[in-house]
Amino acid sequence: MFWLLLLVSTPPALFGAESVDWILSLGGKIERDSSGQIVAANLRGSWVNDVEMMDLARLPRLERLDLSHTRITDEGLLLLKTAPRINDLNLYYAELITDQGMVAIKEWKHLKRLNLRGTRVSDGALEVVSHLIELEALDIANTSITDNGLDFLITLTSLKELSLGPRRLSDGLLEVLRLLPTLTYLDLSGPRVTDRPDVVFGNRTGESGAMDERKARAIAELKELRVLKLGYSNISADGLKILSSLNQVEKLGLEACTRIDDRATTELVNWKSLKYVDLQETKVTKKGLETLRKTRPDLLVLGPCLAVGKPSPKNLTSESGH
Repeated sequence: MFWLLLLVSTPPALFGAESVDWILSLGGKIERDSSGQIVAANLRGSWVNDVEMMDLARLPRLERLDLSHTRITDEGLLLLKTAPRINDLNLYYAELITDQGMVAIKEWKHLKRLNLRGTRVSDGALEVVSHLIELEALDIANTSITDNGLDFLITLTSLKELSLGPRRLSDGLLEVLRLLPTLTYLDLSGPRVTDRPDVVFGNRTGESGAMDERKARAIAELKELRVLKLGYSNISADGLKILSSLNQVEKLGLEACTRIDDRATTELVNWKSLKYVDLQETKVTKKGLETLRKTRPDLLVLGPCLAVGKPSPKNLTSESGH
């Protein structure tokens, strides 16, 4: 009877505090709301295991969960199926996650941010994602998702941020982008991943598609874009001239774009909305950087040798990858 009374009279917060000791012991972090309830758990890079997903699923107000760089498998993810309040799930390079585990989130109607970069998911995962109509940010770079799978994205009418990583700019991909006019963040950047034979770059050979005028014009139709990342692509000054019609873009990533040279500085000078541009590993010379500094002192330029201009503006570094 004594133990029964103790259980009845003990505040729930006390049990909540005890239940998360294992998270802290793994080097994880938690976040609580004003009532003391856990709303976020960060287990990035920890040795958390599948069974412990049951403990996370029991947290009644858990909204944000970071399992990036962990060894969680599909079985563990399926144990989270009963945690539908989660609105932000980060599985960045959780490399054991496949399409089978994605069934767990199909009914997560509150999910707004989902990072699948570097997982083993393929087109089947996007069929599940297509049901998440509240989703606002999605990262599927360096996965096995093909252009056929991208068709599932057109149901995501709330999508604002999309990271696709390095892939061929096929007609299918461009058509999908045209059907997502509310995008504010588009990431098509990144070097080829050579140690992941399952990763698809638009075609089976891993060749990237040329950023010709037609493809640049397709991207230029996304008038709400504020962040555009094209690093490692073969965009040229001519392509930038077309893209400069995007008059809300504030951050532009052109790192390792080897066709970007001093001719491109003219287009960057005229792109009045720009506040930040990454020109690392391009062919822009010191003279070109100096021209940018003089003509656009308001523009922060990260160049091959140094950053010039004003300090990095706030709110320009938001990443789907958290």
